Amino acid sequence: MANRKERRAAARKKGNDENNGEAVEPDAVLDGGNPGAPAMPFPDHEEDVLFKTQMKVLNLLLGHWKTGLAIVGGVLLVVLGVGSYQNAQIEEQRGFQAEIADIDRRMPVETAEERFGLNTEGILPEVKANIEEGARRYEAVAGGANGSAAVAAWIKAGAAWQRAGDAEKAASAFKAAHGVGASGVVGWSAASQYAATQADAGDVAAAIATLTTVRPLVSGLEADQTDLAIAMLREESGDAAGAKAAYQSFIDTKPSSVLVEQAADGLARLQDAQ
Repeated sequence: MANRKERRAAARKKGNDENNGEAVEPDAVLDGGNPGAPAMPFPDHEEDVLFKTQMKVLNLLLGHWKTGLAIVGGVLLVVLGVGSYQNAQIEEQRGFQAEIADIDRRMPVETAEERFGLNTEGILPEVKANIEEGARRYEAVAGGANGSAAVAAWIKAGAAWQRAGDAEKAASAFKAAHGVGASGVVGWSAASQYAATQADAGDVAAAIATLTTVRPLVSGLEADQTDLAIAMLREESGDAAGAKAAYQSFIDTKPSSVLVEQAADGLARLQDAQ
């Protein structure tokens, strides 16, 4: 009977012999014991394409981390710069609007008689002086402002000069408002005011030209009002054929406009005058 030392040596020898045996390939385990059957791989041995792709992208990014940080940093700087510029612009516009509002509060209140032209004696000299001072202050704000704030200040100045009875200075202020070149409702307001002063001065052709320049910049009701105003100015200037064509075009292209009845009335006036 073998002693303990001999039994241990025999066990170690047996283990070595088993470890030296031929290894079984994992892909052949599920062949059902049939040597002719095709090998079926373990699912764990399938290639994970998505994982490998992710690793490649990660390695690429890690390999160029300095470039990536530089690009991200540059984008952040651009965003920060644009945001800071826009905030500065907004704050600047608010400052101009606050200055305009301050002048508005100081302007003499317009009476009902003055508003509707019922004050035949005109405004008092001291009131007129205050209105003229307000007009000059509006112009001062407009001279240092830009964009919509400049347009608003110039229009306020023009209206103040009109109220004070100075048509020449009013026209100059409205011209400056139109000259800012703003788009949308702001630009349309400036062009309409300037065209009105031109028409009042007898230069209907210039008024039509002013409205024509702003027409592509507006839409909706502002566009309808511009088209109707051009038609009415043509009628006023004696261009019956041009006015009829403008009124008819308005009726044909804008049948649902709230101003279509006015266009129809204008066309009827011209037809009755024949």
